[in-house]
Amino acid sequence: MLGPKLECVVSVSGIRGVIGDTLMVEQVLGLAQAFGVAIAHCERVVIGRDSRTTGPLLAQAVAAGLRAVGCEVIDIGIVPTPTVAIAVTEFGAFGGIQISASHNNSEWNALKFFNRDGRNVDQTQLDWIIECYKDPPMGRHRRWDAVGGWREDRTPLDVHLKRVLAAVDVAAIRSQRPTVMLDCVNGAGSVLAPRLLAALGCNVIAVHDRLDLPFPRDPEPTAHNVRHLGALVRAANADVGFVQDPDADRLAIVDETGRYLGEEYTLVLCAAARLSAAGPASLACTNLSTSRMLEDVAARYGARVERTKVGEANVVDGMQKHGAVIGGEGNGGIIDPRVVLGRDSHIGMALVLELLANLKAPLSEVVRTIPAYAIHKEKVAMDRKAVAAAIPGLKVAAWAKGAHSDERDGLKLSWPDRWVHLRASGTEPMSRIISEAPGMEQARELADQVRAATGALPAEH
Repeated sequence: MLGPKLECVVSVSGIRGVIGDTLMVEQVLGLAQAFGVAIAHCERVVIGRDSRTTGPLLAQAVAAGLRAVGCEVIDIGIVPTPTVAIAVTEFGAFGGIQISASHNNSEWNALKFFNRDGRNVDQTQLDWIIECYKDPPMGRHRRWDAVGGWREDRTPLDVHLKRVLAAVDVAAIRSQRPTVMLDCVNGAGSVLAPRLLAALGCNVIAVHDRLDLPFPRDPEPTAHNVRHLGALVRAANADVGFVQDPDADRLAIVDETGRYLGEEYTLVLCAAARLSAAGPASLACTNLSTSRMLEDVAARYGARVERTKVGEANVVDGMQKHGAVIGGEGNGGIIDPRVVLGRDSHIGMALVLELLANLKAPLSEVVRTIPAYAIHKEKVAMDRKAVAAAIPGLKVAAWAKGAHSDERDGLKLSWPDRWVHLRASGTEPMSRIISEAPGMEQARELADQVRAATGALPAEH
């Protein structure tokens, strides 16, 4: 075995943990070797990272592990996660590894794996990596004269920029010259988002766009964590406020009045822009925990929605299976296959600006045309086994009578006007309860019913 038993979070969303606690450098090196053999077949691999202080350390470990098994490494530096996926296809690489724990706090870091198609590895490929890590094949290490090479390349950011610009009506956006407040949380979005918005003709007011500074707050772009941005948007008389997470694959939005719209609206607004252009019979894809607002917007354009298990890789699977023109999740992750087969906040920003330019209306007015629901999200101290054990009882509970049940990912109970979903997290060692109803009191009541029936306690933050 290459390193200690993995006690960190392992899922298709990445292998992540607290560095020096639940994820060790020797494990990172071993996982990179396993990826190099199982997925990259000892060929070319792209690596990137976000701005975390442990990023350079893990990048060196990843590069060493890959090179030891004969992989050629192309290091593209601090980049958004979707840029790594783009670079894989641009360089004809056999895979890519992004070193980022996404929305987790600074002490966390992770490895996100991409296959040669420029998309997240699926569950089968992840299983190959883990098996190779646990039981390394004989002869995996190369002699001194056959180790893999290493080089730097900073061009993928330019390719990423060009792909986003090619996907939207740049002239329409430029004609409006919108003022945009941008919060990059001192993360990887700092290297591309200001450039993109400037290229779209925006007046950009950027905050927290310093790679050399730590995250200024809890980096997950929730309403509580970005409550400062509303006042800044109003003070700047901005048309919109955009908030990224540290690896810039998620996007939250603040309207021109300073109201935090929430990440659920990100996909809905982007889908409106894309589906209106794609026309009737087009399709959007999202996960089981995303707001039903998406179905409302899709119906407006004669489109339909397919749902999958939670997780970027699962949504991409669904998009490819059904030929979706847009996809994503209610966490602010937008997937536009014209740019990359993965979540990308940059195409998200561009699509929202395109929608505003075409409708020639303030964002708050656009949002008012979308049927609104109340969505409640909470974290509970349950592991995957506890969730599985709770499902039979939840399905037969008196309050669940008449609900349609979906067990593809934990348990989702749905009624005509509301739903509740209990599932184990793929990014943190706990579970989530997400509910949606016509009003917040009703949404919270659904979550309360699940929590009471399972005996689950709130997860520690």
